[in-house]
Amino acid sequence: MSPSLPSGPVPRALLAALVVLAGLTAPVAADGFLAVTASVGTDDVVPETEFPVNVTVTNAEDSSNDYIVTDVVIREGRNRSSDEIEELDVSERIRPGDAREFTVRPMVNETGRHTIYVHVNVLETDGDRRRIVQPIGVTVREPHPQLELNVEEAVAGAKRPVNVTVSNGLNESVRQLDLTVSSPADELTFSTSARVRSVLGPDEDATFTFPATAAETGRYPVEVTLRYTQDGERRRVSRSFSGDFTEPQNPGRIRLSGVNAEREDGVLTLSGSAANVGSNAVESVIVSVAEGDGVSAAQPQPDYFVGTVEGSDFVSFTLNAEVADGTESVPITVEYVVDGVERSYVADVPVGDAGQATPEPQSSGGGGPSLPMLVGAALVLAAVGVFLWRR
Repeated sequence: MSPSLPSGPVPRALLAALVVLAGLTAPVAADGFLAVTASVGTDDVVPETEFPVNVTVTNAEDSSNDYIVTDVVIREGRNRSSDEIEELDVSERIRPGDAREFTVRPMVNETGRHTIYVHVNVLETDGDRRRIVQPIGVTVREPHPQLELNVEEAVAGAKRPVNVTVSNGLNESVRQLDLTVSSPADELTFSTSARVRSVLGPDEDATFTFPATAAETGRYPVEVTLRYTQDGERRRVSRSFSGDFTEPQNPGRIRLSGVNAEREDGVLTLSGSAANVGSNAVESVIVSVAEGDGVSAAQPQPDYFVGTVEGSDFVSFTLNAEVADGTESVPITVEYVVDGVERSYVADVPVGDAGQATPEPQSSGGGGPSLPMLVGAALVLAAVGVFLWRR
């Protein structure tokens, strides 16, 4: 039944009853004289723990009726059929000018902002029943600071930041924070496993960084423990995370491209490019001739310091090698650093005909004169004949 107000001037007592008090919700009137206010009696509401809801029922001085409050029920909704959270059975008569306060202790299991509904059931002296519904808001917070884990990308074997964020959702500061991390996985090691902070205020966040190295990319367990002081009491909260220790989608990688080989004075010259086929820069790139079967490094350029190669870029190089006749390929060692990790591999570069020695003039051996000698003799005879004819 919807509440209604009497026609004509509103009594001063009723106006006073409808004033919104600090920290209370706006009163709801059952009729022109009965009013209900409700408020949460604490700023520290946590999941699965009872908290006080204070309900005040006031009968105006100008009222001519007594009211009996039969029960106060906390429900999830406004309707009478909505789920009940908590109920308080009472039998309190409220005479004109009187007020009664009732405390109901409901429990909310989920964190966040919620609206709950106070249902006050009253019985009038004439036997009529009325129900007054008052909504109130309540914020349910975790009973301790919250922990979150974030792992930055890096290649396997690189040192990467593991970030732990501490969020203080409490209504008061926590002090003497001591945060530690660890992992039971042998493949994951932390170079620093503890951080401290003196104070973290209400509704404040703080991020702590722990350098870590994963021998192989993948998911590894990370145990995080926070010790702190609240209200003079030392407390602790722990969480287990599954950290994703992945590498960048396209990390820096050096590949050799466009390598040409030329032989000169018995030395093979190899010219090409060290190309970074990844998206991030690599550093300290060195290419060098590796010792192999019939292959050795040669001066003046047995190795070449390429330096830094940006992502999707290349730098040219030149190497010298001595190779035995018939060599078909030359091994070249490629070394570079990506994300602080040293990497190397050996590439076999085909040299083709350049691996063959320069042919030497062949001796004619026994038998008649060679073709060049016959041609030369014919030319001499022809010249002598021309000279005699002219004489």
